[in-house]
Amino acid sequence: MDIKSIYIADVQRLFVDCLITSLESTKRFEILGNSQSGAEAYNEVRQAEPGLLITDQNLADINGINLIRKIKAGGLRTRIILLTAEIFPAVIHKALSAGADGIILKSDRFSLLIEAISVIHQRRFLSPGISDPLVNSFLSNGNGAFGQRTSPLSDREEQVAMLIGEGESSKEISDLLCISEKTVSKHRGNIFKKLKIKNTAQLVKYVYDNNMIG
Repeated sequence: MDIKSIYIADVQRLFVDCLITSLESTKRFEILGNSQSGAEAYNEVRQAEPGLLITDQNLADINGINLIRKIKAGGLRTRIILLTAEIFPAVIHKALSAGADGIILKSDRFSLLIEAISVIHQRRFLSPGISDPLVNSFLSNGNGAFGQRTSPLSDREEQVAMLIGEGESSKEISDLLCISEKTVSKHRGNIFKKLKIKNTAQLVKYVYDNNMIG
């Protein structure tokens, strides 16, 4: 499925203007909007459901990693590329764990972004500039098999735990994940049981200790 529509979330106004001009000059994409605020971007992406969100890590309100998590938790079909100046392995790891479909460096050529947009409906795309640091980080930490699950929680339970950690109510989680509040309560109970914790405060600590919040 070709990507036709794009939303951009980035605090660098001049950079965004240049990026919009470059994307529109290809005659392939429609820019549906842009914002410096992660919260505003999240609301507008939920409403417009663009084919692609391009976001930076550093945003107002909700940072880029949590914006990715929220959109993926909501089940939207929007693909997401993190466009960042940072190549710290921890940031890359968090972005991929959150569900980013691609990561491009702001120092990369514009043609590489176009290449990423062309393939992310089929596979993840990583800038060549971050591949080596990422691999070296996982090897040094004994995580050579990227993506291997170490958490006792299921994907859905991790989504619920992350949202609880961000202070979302059961009603808000229900709306975000399109499930009933009863199902949210069931997931909460399973999470407490699996993690052997007794209250929300302990769950919030677990979420932060395990870097589930970007």
